Amino acid sequence: MALTELKLKGLKPKAKTYRLADSNGLCIEVRPTGSKYWRYRYRFAGKFQMLALGEYPLVSLSDARQARNEAKLLLAQGKHPAREKKAEKIRKTTANENTFEAVARRWMAIKSKNLNPKYAKQSLERMEQHVFLRIGALPIADITIPDCTSVVERVGERGTIETAKRIKQLMGQIFRYAAQRGLCIHNPAADLRDILPSHKEKHHPCIHPSELPDLLKAMKAYKGDRLTVAAMHLLALTFVRTGELIGATWSEIDWSRAEWHIPKERMKMKRPHLVPLSRQAIAILKDLQTQTGEREHIFFSAAAKSKHISNGAVLMALRRMGYQGRMTGHGFRALASTILNEQGYAPDVIERQLAHEDADKIRSAYNRAEYLLERKKMMQDYADFLDVVQTRNSVIEGKFGKVVG
Repeated sequence: MALTELKLKGLKPKAKTYRLADSNGLCIEVRPTGSKYWRYRYRFAGKFQMLALGEYPLVSLSDARQARNEAKLLLAQGKHPAREKKAEKIRKTTANENTFEAVARRWMAIKSKNLNPKYAKQSLERMEQHVFLRIGALPIADITIPDCTSVVERVGERGTIETAKRIKQLMGQIFRYAAQRGLCIHNPAADLRDILPSHKEKHHPCIHPSELPDLLKAMKAYKGDRLTVAAMHLLALTFVRTGELIGATWSEIDWSRAEWHIPKERMKMKRPHLVPLSRQAIAILKDLQTQTGEREHIFFSAAAKSKHISNGAVLMALRRMGYQGRMTGHGFRALASTILNEQGYAPDVIERQLAHEDADKIRSAYNRAEYLLERKKMMQDYADFLDVVQTRNSVIEGKFGKVVG
């Protein structure tokens, strides 16, 4: 006879545990303490099994029957109800441990060992500001493509398209990390193509090569800080990024070989870089040595926490010289690249000197001394070219050595 709520409430405990059947294998188990538990008895692989369905009255009669029916459905599918229940409990526990934020932080902890500290910190801050607040608490296995789309589009709608693209890229890497470890089935961020509006790539302001003579004359006449003036001239002579220059240390200079060896930790691509130093660059460094030679940093600044001049020092000097919005520290790289390509120097030699990433991903071994002889000649040619140009009103036409004007 099927159980009723009234009968269940009236069940009294006995000296020993006893059970009363409901229907289709469902029964209530009454213990001497008075506690009542639902049980489902079934046969699997020829053997009787017992599945716990919860305690009455927390689990009502109707809830217990529903749970029994779900177990019967699993049996019909050839599945073991008790094992499936245990597996589901593990999945829920794992899901709580593997939220998107938890997995993302583990991934960041691993990746940050090989990343520029500033970039790693910036990446984590972006995730905290834009992603964790929206999907951070969700189990990573439950996150869908629309969830990812919502995050990226929300950032893009604010007009920060570049930030949205970076976030989309970071999310994709995190999901790939999780999928490789069995924490999710697929990478929902991999299907976010074309969800952001296209925009023209922003380039660092850079003057036209025809304006180079005036710029060099303005740099020579500039009466600002001595370190900043030297930094501008060395940017023109070395093609390095501003951050790589201002963080330079005296220990990186090989005077005997006229070379500057920048360690991978300070390079954007995290690979060591060698800069051949022209006679003009060496002369500037020798002059700076009288000012900061006893310090660690070439561009030492007692006022800065980083112990070297700021990234904006060169930019501010260019602004004071009348080049606001027209030239930046990075512009010296673009200017050199344009002129040297026009002069016919081998693109591979120029790209290696600019420390650009090799497009051939198969060539994983990076030789910082590659094309060294060609680069040494090119750097000296360019330095000599700058000397000539700053005394003229026009740049060289054709190959170096022919000056008009």
